[in-house]
Amino acid sequence: MKSTCLALTNLVVLGLLLTACGAPAIEKETIIVEGTPQVVEVTKEVEKIVTATPEPVDDRGTFRFSTDVGEGGKESFNPVLPNRWIMPIMFVYDRLVILDANGQPIPRLAVSWEANEAAQRWVFKLREGVVFHNGKPFTSADVAYTFENIFNPELDSPVAAVLDVIDPEKIETPDEHTVVFNLKSGFVDLPLLLSDYRMGILGEGSLPTIEQNPIGTGPFKLEKSDVYGTSVFVANDDYWDGKPGVARIELVGITDADATAQALLAGQIDWNNYVTLEQAELFEDNPDYTVFEVTTGDWDGLVMDVTEPPFDDVRVRQALKMVVDRQEIIDVVLQGYGAMAYDHPVWPGDAYHLKLDPPHDIEKAKELLAEAGYPDGLTVELVTSDIDPYFLPLAVVYKEQAAEAGINVEIKQVPADGYWSEGWMQYPFFMTSWGERTADQVLNEGYRCASPWNESHWCNDEFEQALDDARAELDRTRRTELYQEAQRLTAEYGGTIIPYHLKTITVAKTRIKGLPPIVSDKLLWHEIYIED
Repeated sequence: MKSTCLALTNLVVLGLLLTACGAPAIEKETIIVEGTPQVVEVTKEVEKIVTATPEPVDDRGTFRFSTDVGEGGKESFNPVLPNRWIMPIMFVYDRLVILDANGQPIPRLAVSWEANEAAQRWVFKLREGVVFHNGKPFTSADVAYTFENIFNPELDSPVAAVLDVIDPEKIETPDEHTVVFNLKSGFVDLPLLLSDYRMGILGEGSLPTIEQNPIGTGPFKLEKSDVYGTSVFVANDDYWDGKPGVARIELVGITDADATAQALLAGQIDWNNYVTLEQAELFEDNPDYTVFEVTTGDWDGLVMDVTEPPFDDVRVRQALKMVVDRQEIIDVVLQGYGAMAYDHPVWPGDAYHLKLDPPHDIEKAKELLAEAGYPDGLTVELVTSDIDPYFLPLAVVYKEQAAEAGINVEIKQVPADGYWSEGWMQYPFFMTSWGERTADQVLNEGYRCASPWNESHWCNDEFEQALDDARAELDRTRRTELYQEAQRLTAEYGGTIIPYHLKTITVAKTRIKGLPPIVSDKLLWHEIYIED
């Protein structure tokens, strides 16, 4: 493993998790990127963390890992809300289908599915003998109830934008183990959309008490919720796919990415599913830990709100993209552990991916800025956080690259605690991070004009028509062309700079088994076990 050339000095690390809570402290952080001339100093709040005292469990043991508290304590067990609590949703609920390691849909709560010739009517057969955490049998009524929640107009759920192809008024439940989705137009990839972790099936009638008692069919059920402390989930030993391999999961709230790595090193958690190369070097020669590399469609980006000046001018947006040296960012920020991206969000592992060759052209960027009324350059403020270990390094390298074209990027760091509710989409220029999604899903959810998660507020009729036509197109070659046209439009005119897709590094204690090198939303959580 290569040694890092990215040095984070004077970094405030929480170190060992503390046993008492204190007021936030303001600290200075200095970031130096080797090979660049400037030192960037930012301020941040550091909060102390509370951990729970472990309680006795059976001999299967306890699996402990962290949650980043990115919603500022507003995390929800409702899977379709923007502030959904990501990790618990994956093991409290089950989905109709999930994707295997090759990205193909495989059965879970649905055992089979078929569509008519026009791919406009889909019939899903449901698994029998499944019960919810409260003992209630799983039926098609629960699926219908779940989709009523998804399409509830009062929620303004980003999931509803993804599933807009489904006619919510025409979901049928002809018997207890059959559900029928009637679509507004033909769509051959519906099972791919239903694999999203936010499609967890809820128990009918469970929404009024979902935050206190989320009812799913998943392998673990809530015992205690404490977002800033330690939340406890106990094994659902009646799980339809087999008794879970651990007795319980403890989810520890940690607001800082470096503190999470330190907690793992101190043995206070068992797994960190998102570490930098620099952090991974702390574990690589230690037999008590296993380091995994996972090729993913995850990506980080810099988002410009196209309704706000100067980003409302497409020439400014294109100039800010042209200053990007993508290979340098991959080499410096990721230490080579990534794949080049082209300002669209579809990753190379997707069948519809479009490979582009975006120009790195400083002189052209200057020309575009001059045409837009900025002959002497301009100053922009970039809002970021240390909630993601790559955000600050990416911001610093981008600042240096943009300076070559006369663009002064002022970095503003806001607290990690609550970044996704109080930082993300709250400023004209900010940083974002997305997990792997299929082409149709990410383009509809992140870029369609009416989507709640259209971060840049970019609207383009030609783009939306391409998406609509792609969904209705039954010929694969033509469908691929349409999805790729949508990607081209996003890259050329959209408001998001996407320099890379991540090769994620995860670290687990060696005694933790059943953790294959795949992204977390593809895990079969009941198969995780401890081998002492």
